[in-house]
Amino acid sequence: MTRLTPLEETVAGQELIQIGIKQGIRQDLQQGIEQGELIGRIKLMQSILKRRRSAKTKLIRKNMQELKEMLKKIGKEFV
Repeated sequence: MTRLTPLEETVAGQELIQIGIKQGIRQDLQQGIEQGELIGRIKLMQSILKRRRSAKTKLIRKNMQELKEMLKKIGKEFV
């Protein structure tokens, strides 16, 4: 019976794994930047409106959609 070499034990497999890791890091970094920008905008708008500013730790736990909705809601108050 023929035994196949596991993908992670081959050079090509290791290269594919590295490519996947790099892409994942890039995506996570991009999402982190976007999240940070949204949090900064929320805190700025709260400050301009003289509202109590949300704690950064609380905002970090929110997903991107929640942050966008929060910013949209605050933006409506601004206008």
